[in-house]
Amino acid sequence: MPLTLHHVGAAAPDDPNRRLLGDVTLAFEDGTVTLLVGHTGSGKSTLLQLLAGLRPPSSGDIRLDGEPLWRRRRVARPQLLRLGLTFQFPEQQLFARSVRQEFGYSLRPYGLAAMEKERRIQSACDDLGLGAAFDPDRSPLALSGGQRRRLALATTAAALPDWLLMDEPTAGLESAAAKELLRYVQARRAAKSGTIIATHDLDLFLPIADRVIVLDRGTIAADGTPAALCGNPEPFVQAGVGLPGCVLLSHALARHGVSVTNEGKLSPEDMADAIAARLKERQSGCTLRESGNVPRRNGVGNGQAERASLHLISAEHPVGIPHTESKANEADLYAPLSPQSQAASLSREGAHRPDAAKSLWYRLDPRTNWLLYLFIVIGTMLQSSWLGLGCAALPIAAAYIGLSRSALAGAVKILKPLAWFMLISIGLAGLEWMAAGRFPFVGFSLENSLVTGLNVFRLFLITFASYWFAAATPYGRMVQGLAWGLGYAKRLKLPTDSFALAVSLMFKFIPMIVREWQRFSDIVRARGKAAIRPGAVRGRDMPALVVPLLLALFHRAEEMTAALEMKKIGRRTALFNHTESLRLTRADGIAIVSGILLLGGLAALRKLT
Repeated sequence: MPLTLHHVGAAAPDDPNRRLLGDVTLAFEDGTVTLLVGHTGSGKSTLLQLLAGLRPPSSGDIRLDGEPLWRRRRVARPQLLRLGLTFQFPEQQLFARSVRQEFGYSLRPYGLAAMEKERRIQSACDDLGLGAAFDPDRSPLALSGGQRRRLALATTAAALPDWLLMDEPTAGLESAAAKELLRYVQARRAAKSGTIIATHDLDLFLPIADRVIVLDRGTIAADGTPAALCGNPEPFVQAGVGLPGCVLLSHALARHGVSVTNEGKLSPEDMADAIAARLKERQSGCTLRESGNVPRRNGVGNGQAERASLHLISAEHPVGIPHTESKANEADLYAPLSPQSQAASLSREGAHRPDAAKSLWYRLDPRTNWLLYLFIVIGTMLQSSWLGLGCAALPIAAAYIGLSRSALAGAVKILKPLAWFMLISIGLAGLEWMAAGRFPFVGFSLENSLVTGLNVFRLFLITFASYWFAAATPYGRMVQGLAWGLGYAKRLKLPTDSFALAVSLMFKFIPMIVREWQRFSDIVRARGKAAIRPGAVRGRDMPALVVPLLLALFHRAEEMTAALEMKKIGRRTALFNHTESLRLTRADGIAIVSGILLLGGLAALRKLT
C-alpha cells in the first residue's frame, strides 16, 4: 500500500505565486515510521494535508497503491477510508455529548456492525492507555486537556487507517501518555501499517523512526535514516531544526575524546550503553599503556575519537551548537517592543502577509479606511428601495478589488450562508394565514416578503462592507485610526480608548471567524470522510463543525481579554498615544474625496427614489 508523490507542488491559497511546497517527489512504504521535521512554516502541515486528501496539489500527482488520489477535484470514499489525519490541538475537535458518540462519529463512515465498533473502541482505548476516566457516557468536554487530546487521537486510531498522518501528536501530552503513543506507533509498524509524523520532538520519536525527512522552505533538505542524519547533522542545522539530544551529547563527548557519534545510538538507553562501553575501553587502554604494551596516540587512547571530534566540532565554534547565536536570539525574543510596534504586534493573527501590503487598501492611512467604511454604511442605510441598494452594492463590490485571495475566499464563505438566510427570511416573511370559509389556509404575501427582503439585503450589504474593512485594515492601525478620530472626546474624559478597542475587536473577529471556520471544516472533512470538493461541508456534519467553532471563538475571546488586561490596554497606554506613524498621502486624499462624492450620490439617489 505505498503512498507516493510525483513532482508535487502546493501554492498558498491567497497567492498562487507563493509556493508552500515545490516539486516534491517521495515514496512512503508500508510498515514504516517516517518523521517530517523542519522549522515552523517549512511545509510539514501542508504535506500532511496533501497526503490526507484535504487539499489538491497545485501541480504533480499523488497516488495510493498506484491509483491517483484526486479525480475531478475529489478523493474517492474508499481511498479516504484508508487515510487518517490527526491535527494539531486535536482536542478542539470534540463536540458530542458523550465519549461513545465521539467514537461513533469517526466510525460512522465505515458502516461497522455494533460488535465490531465496540471492539475497535476498546482496542483504541487500550492502545493509547485510556483508563477508567473514559466512561463511555461521560461528556468529553468534562475531561482534562490531556485526556481530551488522548481521546481525540483514539477516535482516529479506532478507524484503523492504513496510513496514519499525525501533526505534532505529543504536544500537550504528559510523559506516560507519550510513551503509550510510542508503543501504539510501534504496534502499527509491526502490523505493516504506515505512519507519518510531523514533529519537533525528535528525542521522543527518533529512536523508533525508520526514516527522517527534513523540510526547508517547501523543499526536501535531507532524507535518510535517523542514524545517518545524526552522524551528519548539518541538514538539521541548515534547516533551522533543533538538534536531537543524542547528537548534542555525542558531540560533547567527542570534544573530550569519547566517540559514540557513529554508533547510531538514538535512545537514552542505547546512548548510556555506548558511553559505558567507551569508558570501559578507555580504562582498559590506560591500563595497557601503563604496562607499556600499547603506544599512545596524541595523548588519547582512541585516535578515532579525536578525528571525529575535529571533523564534527571545531574548538572555537562547534558545528550545530551555536551557543552565542542562541543567546542572541533569546535576548531578541524577550526584548521589549517599541511603542510604535506595539499596535502591530498586539496579535500575530492580525498580521498580513507580504502580498497584502502591495494592495492599495493596505497602503492607505487607517483613518481613510474608517471614513470610506462610514461613507459606505451611511449611504447604504439611507436607501429605501431596491434600486438604491443595488447602486450601493456596486462600490462595495468594487472595494473588494485588490484584496488577497484568502480574503476573497473568506468573503465567498460568508456569502453562501448569508444568501440562504436572506432567501429563507424572505420566504417565511411572506407566509400568512388566510381565512376563507370555515378552514384557514396558508397564503403568501408578496408585499410582506419584499419589505423583509429589502431590510435583510441592507444588512447583507453592511456585513460585506464590514468584512472588507476588517480584511483591508491591519488590526493595530485600525485601533490607532479610531483612537485618533475620537481624540476630541478625550478632552471630555470619556473612555474613548476602551471604546476604540472594543469596536476594533468586533471587526477583528470577522476574519477570525472565517479562518476558524476553514480550520474546523477541514477537521470534519477528515473525520467524516466526506468525498466532496475542498472547502465544502455536508449538512449532517454541521454539529461537528459549529460546536467546536463556537468553543474555539469563546476561548480566543477569553485569551484576548486576558492578554489585553495584562498589557493594561485601554488605560492610556502607548498603543493609543503613538499616532505619529499615521500620515495622509495624496492617495488618501483622492480616496476620501471619492468617498464623499459617493455618499453625496447615494444621498441624492434616495431623494429620487
